[in-house]
Amino acid sequence: MSGKRPGETHLAPAEARAIARAALAEQRPGTAFGLGCLKNTDKAQRAQVFCAASPDERLVVKVYAPASAEKARAQAARQRALAEAWPDGAPAVLFFDAARLVLGMTYADGPSLAAVVPKLAQENAARQLEAAGQWLGRFHGLTREAHPFRPKGQIAWLHRLLEQHDSGERTIPEIDAFRAEVARLEAMFRAVRGTPSQRAVTHRDLHLANLIATRGGLVGLDFENAKPDEPLRDLVSLLIDAVALSDDAEALDRHAAALSKGYGPVGSTPEAAVFLQRMFALGVWANTPPEPSRRQGARYLAARQIIATDRALFAS
Repeated sequence: MSGKRPGETHLAPAEARAIARAALAEQRPGTAFGLGCLKNTDKAQRAQVFCAASPDERLVVKVYAPASAEKARAQAARQRALAEAWPDGAPAVLFFDAARLVLGMTYADGPSLAAVVPKLAQENAARQLEAAGQWLGRFHGLTREAHPFRPKGQIAWLHRLLEQHDSGERTIPEIDAFRAEVARLEAMFRAVRGTPSQRAVTHRDLHLANLIATRGGLVGLDFENAKPDEPLRDLVSLLIDAVALSDDAEALDRHAAALSKGYGPVGSTPEAAVFLQRMFALGVWANTPPEPSRRQGARYLAARQIIATDRALFAS
């Protein structure tokens, strides 16, 4: 038993809407707002997101469940810092109601790349993914530093995943094949250790739905992480998402080329890049449930494609 009360970890839309209205009444006294649920669901969520509209203003209001208080504070702080450093890259924070756990931010007007890219012809999809690579390169560039590659922590993380499977804490599909891939990465350890690489503050949950195509360019969403990491994490995450949304057998190479063109050199040797792209794809594999949804299944297959590739998918 977790000891958490009902409603502490998740909020129903009606409950979250009432909290949002209370926060707006304090932040924008005398203004009546209509509230539309941006996630378009009637299910309880860890956070509910609304578009708040009045005749004079439109903003986004994100309401967090009580158990997500730490996450709410982290997102408010990280997004505020990022928007101040790069005003065009992320929505500005308008307010954060710490008591109600409500984050108010400017509205990014446009569809997400997850809605746009699958509907486009190959050439136009490539342009959008190139723009995503450019956005990500700018984002990482705010904090990027040269750093010798240290794969020890990544190998230890993979062993923790295996331990969790063995203990029953998680179930990794095709576990024998997964173990073989971990062993293949371990065999690369000496060749990549200490080679030139980079670190930067990464997004850590970047997918195409978190990039909004506005008239002024792409705007990112849902920032929380403030710790340095390997930049390839975010590139691989975007690539897996793009491939999972495509039914083209050649999507992997095409989408990787577009992202790489926009991003530029990743700053790692080709061998280290192969190590990292396989490792981050293994993370997606390990998080695939025994009965995956259609999207989870497509992401799993995309991850397996990346793991099977023997060449660096991004320019060094």
